[in-house]
Amino acid sequence: MPLMDEQRIQQAVEILSQGGLVAIPTETVYGLAANAWNEEACHEIFALKRRPPSNPLIVHVAQRGRLGDAVALPLPDKMEQRLAAVADLWPGPLTLVLPRNPRLPRIVTAGQESVAVRIPSHPVALKLLACCPFPLAAPSANRSTGVSPTQAEHVRDEFGGDAPLVLEGGDCRCGLESTIVTLLEDEPRLLRFGAMPAEFLAHRWGISLDVLLREAAPSEGERGSNTVVPGQLKIHYAPRTAVWLLDDAPPVDRRRGRWGRICFHDPTDREREEYAELCVISRDDDSTEIAGRLFAALRELDHLHLEGIVVDKCAEIGLGRAIMDRLRRASANRSTS
Repeated sequence: MPLMDEQRIQQAVEILSQGGLVAIPTETVYGLAANAWNEEACHEIFALKRRPPSNPLIVHVAQRGRLGDAVALPLPDKMEQRLAAVADLWPGPLTLVLPRNPRLPRIVTAGQESVAVRIPSHPVALKLLACCPFPLAAPSANRSTGVSPTQAEHVRDEFGGDAPLVLEGGDCRCGLESTIVTLLEDEPRLLRFGAMPAEFLAHRWGISLDVLLREAAPSEGERGSNTVVPGQLKIHYAPRTAVWLLDDAPPVDRRRGRWGRICFHDPTDREREEYAELCVISRDDDSTEIAGRLFAALRELDHLHLEGIVVDKCAEIGLGRAIMDRLRRASANRSTS
């Protein structure tokens, strides 16, 4: 790591140690990080993001050997077996819900006895975590319900003069948040679609996709059945400009205003004529390309003072499940779907 980057890492460690905030790159999106053991610092995350206290934070650790910084160990045998089956996927875009270490302030977990935890794979995030003697609570570095940042400049644009130190890390590779799965129940259950496909995880655990994607159990006695995690708000990932899924969009007429379009394919001549702004993030419905560029495209078009943004749909398999989840939430206050 270049000397300048090392110096920035040390600056970030000092800020975090003193209860401050730092924006950090991860492979998913940029995060707004604080010392997860420092209650006042975690309050600052909620204040800057304008995030409701009912929405918990994901805690990041440097390596499997530091899991106890956030999680109550040892785990029950079955839970440990479930963790071991996917342990090699860390570092990576997988968040697991496990029993909370009592050292974590309750604001981090929204008062729950569980915690969402992961090990990010971005080298800057890993270096920072390795230098910190504490875990980091780090939700996405944007105002609550807004579009997640996938570039350092997105963070500065989001917070303006209130922006904390931002560690540069280039564009986020995945472009969508991590997949969240709870291990508190008899079988793993997916709580948020994300950058690690559900089908892959179901295969790893040797369970059916239907089991992994089941709804919360109605029984009040089942442990973890009502677990709250980030990304469950009905309206989320939304720019200021109205977002419409293609099938639900009103007729577009350039004489009545300028509309934008996010395409997952080569636009037709008619589309080029109808839309004032076209943003092509894939030419062949490639879900990896779409995931990596979607949030940046929403932010780009949001700056152009458009009447609305119309976005293509994609097949809901693999990464497509996470893409469509984000788009439905981004358009939830405007779409009838």
